[in-house]
Amino acid sequence: MTEDVLVSVKGLHTLDTAQDEEIEVFSVGKYYFRNGKHYLLYDEQVEDTGGVVSNRITYKDGYLELVKKGSVNVKMSFRVDEKTECWYETPFGEMLVGIEVTDMKSEEQEELLEFQVAYRLELNYEYVADCKIRIRAIAKGSPRFHLR
Repeated sequence: MTEDVLVSVKGLHTLDTAQDEEIEVFSVGKYYFRNGKHYLLYDEQVEDTGGVVSNRITYKDGYLELVKKGSVNVKMSFRVDEKTECWYETPFGEMLVGIEVTDMKSEEQEELLEFQVAYRLELNYEYVADCKIRIRAIAKGSPRFHLR
């Protein structure tokens, strides 16, 4: 995998209502593999505030961590059959987020790194949705490295 990558983060929230909510973010980023851990670093624009959020994703042996810093601040931890909590700070206030992972998969290829996580989401101790997130890093120079 090259250092320069295209990062795609796709999230699906299945709400109690019949409507699903899907969001996908693309960004150019950096990939590193150090001390047995995969690292993805990328920035994203926040639509509502115009601010920038720096993201760091770390993965090792079934444990994924997502850290956001900027106009949004959070450190989210994902591990199968484990419930974690964190404070999600936004310009509009803070929320207590609960995450209970039900499934996690990872795939490593020469030009592709992919993580998929399924989890139950709670806000302030209230169930909100069943969620899925897919994180992909595609190596620069790969035929897959493009935006549609």
